[in-house]
Amino acid sequence: DGFHFWFFHWAFSGASATIVSGSIAERCRLEAYFLFTIFMTSFIYPVVAHWVWSEEGWLSPLRDEPYLKENGFIDFAGASVVHTVGGVAGLVGTVILRPRFGFLSDDEEVRARLKGSSDLLCSLGVSILWMGWYGFNIGSSFFTGQAGQDSLTTGSRVSVTTTIAGASGAIICMIYSRVFEKLYLLKFCLNGVLAGLVAITGSAGLVETWGALCIGTIGGLVYLGASILLRYLGIDDPLDAFPVHGACGIWGTLAVGIFSTRANIKMVYGFDNDAIATGNQFRNQLIGSVVICAWSAVMAALVFYPLRFAGYLRVSQIDEEVGLDVAEHGVSKSEPCAECGRHPSNLARIKNPFQESKSKSRSRRPTAAEEKKEEQNMGPSYDRSPDPRWRNSIMGSKGV
Repeated sequence: DGFHFWFFHWAFSGASATIVSGSIAERCRLEAYFLFTIFMTSFIYPVVAHWVWSEEGWLSPLRDEPYLKENGFIDFAGASVVHTVGGVAGLVGTVILRPRFGFLSDDEEVRARLKGSSDLLCSLGVSILWMGWYGFNIGSSFFTGQAGQDSLTTGSRVSVTTTIAGASGAIICMIYSRVFEKLYLLKFCLNGVLAGLVAITGSAGLVETWGALCIGTIGGLVYLGASILLRYLGIDDPLDAFPVHGACGIWGTLAVGIFSTRANIKMVYGFDNDAIATGNQFRNQLIGSVVICAWSAVMAALVFYPLRFAGYLRVSQIDEEVGLDVAEHGVSKSEPCAECGRHPSNLARIKNPFQESKSKSRSRRPTAAEEKKEEQNMGPSYDRSPDPRWRNSIMGSKGV
């Protein structure tokens, strides 16, 4: 009936779109992201998925006679189809969108305001992703050329290689953090896990455990190098989406041609040749990766550039400074401000005058009676006296 196939690719296409959100976070208009998501899930991702996983796709190893000799382009669970597509599209988006205000500042206090609001939520998110990765990778065992014959054996191997790669990515990033940052910084551990998981996605069922260890470790190093390079170039990727998904997705795609074994390829896809030993498989992986990167970059630019020229891509500086959680969702912390003692819910309401142009109800100045009534509703903590610290208070409620 095909429902299982639809559901699987619904999840994959959604993942590719959410990767982009990490690159354009904190300054992209939500409506613009909605438009891009529609284009991503209905055109950019499906075309690549057809190329790689359809029996008629020109890159696919499932063709009767693969176009790329000998085994075609192999992507076991989406290192290129999902992660490279999302990561490259996100990189194009963040370049076109330009950095957040303060990202290039020499003032450490200004840059510190851009830090995420909750390490706990980040940890929870990565834990959920790690568990979800087993569904993606192991589930892909049932969509390969030899599905149904050795799926259980392949799925068992995939569960182990996925675990080893994610753990090894985290370990190498924590070693880097301790040696170069002199601290065990949580962000390196979390992104290291994701880097290792992304890297193993393309070859999870095709490598042995030692190969998974190598792929995950190198994936962590690829993430670190790509992240440092972006900062050096002045490219603002708030969640390191491209270093984690784009760069590690490319590495994971190429790793198929290095660490896959002949026996495992035969078990999963039915090919029995020396494409790995001769370097032919690596060539196929390189060709496919270049084409997919080019497709993703061009298609993403065709969406983001028109939105930018139309003035529909980026939020105002005021909304960016107070945080989109407050400006677009009305979310704020529950604790009173430590500096001025005002409650964030009151501070969030103070910002309404900046949105007078967006609301007809604020098109005129309130009367004295309306102001008095509003002050009574807001409670004793409300104070109309000028206080320059209110903006910092609101900024304290910003989340990533």
